[in-house]
Amino acid sequence: MHSNPTDLRHLTRCRKLIRIRALVVLYAAAVSISGCGAATGPTGHLQKAIPNPPSVVFIGDSITAIWGSGQGPQFADHPNWVDKGIGGQKSSQVLVRFQTDVLDSHPEIVHILIGTNDVYPGWTLYPSGPNAINSAANVEAMVNMAQANGIHVILATIPPWGCDASDCTLAESADSTLSRYDRINTWNAWIEQYALSKGIPVADYHSALLAPDGEHFVPNMTMDGVHPSAAGYVVMTPMVEGVINAISSLYTSK
Repeated sequence: MHSNPTDLRHLTRCRKLIRIRALVVLYAAAVSISGCGAATGPTGHLQKAIPNPPSVVFIGDSITAIWGSGQGPQFADHPNWVDKGIGGQKSSQVLVRFQTDVLDSHPEIVHILIGTNDVYPGWTLYPSGPNAINSAANVEAMVNMAQANGIHVILATIPPWGCDASDCTLAESADSTLSRYDRINTWNAWIEQYALSKGIPVADYHSALLAPDGEHFVPNMTMDGVHPSAAGYVVMTPMVEGVINAISSLYTSK
């Protein structure tokens, strides 16, 4: 069933508070920076000083892959951004290649956008079955690996699903269940709460691309109801640029 309007309004208020608190945590990290070119961040991990502009690996599924493949000029305009998105991948598959695609590249920052391929029917946040996808544990493992190697982390909420336009048939054929929206909201709420607990900034793409109905994409922000359109990526790009710039301003070598 669809979430009722009261539940959606409550979730929206909670997520706005989380985003505000997350920004406070990010900027509070400045207090820890010393003149020695390194700092201890809110999580207690050593945060290495970084060059400006920093190198950033974007890892994820097709949403990331399309972003860096020419939907817009964003990656061409940022030669220090590296796209490591692979279409169709779940969080467990991204975790398997995290060592090779992220750690072995030694970036200053990693941007993790994952979960769209996890939250299909049957998915739960805390699974019990032997073959179930434990999305939360997979993201936690990626964050721990990155931070143990001095890599700054940016997490991201997954985009909305579907739209009212005729070209959103991919979403309808891939997952037409009404509970899809609740699973997306559950996952995004966990991402934001986990990030807050670890002092990690979040790029909230879901809210930026969300239609007034609280469920679908704004029609011109998606190409098929699953992936952002060129216009959608234009909205997303300055959001992550702002987070990258904030991290750089805190940790750039002096």
